[in-house]
Amino acid sequence: MNNAYRERLESYLASMLQAKQMVLMGILTPEDYAAIDTIMNEKYGISSCSLYRGIDLIYDGFRGNISQCKEVTQCQEE
Repeated sequence: MNNAYRERLESYLASMLQAKQMVLMGILTPEDYAAIDTIMNEKYGISSCSLYRGIDLIYDGFRGNISQCKEVTQCQEE
């Protein structure tokens, strides 16, 4: 992993950690979180297929492993 990608990845993860805290505090909804994740993904150039993305694959309400969010289910190649 080169330094430029690592810096972008760290910035993405720091941003998403803040968004996750806001979801846990009830400030944001899970839908807001998914929208923010998509925006940060594009801003920092992280692939939507990256393992580093902060999308939980287990959806608590359904207990399944497939999300119904369009942004999560579509894997876009770099």
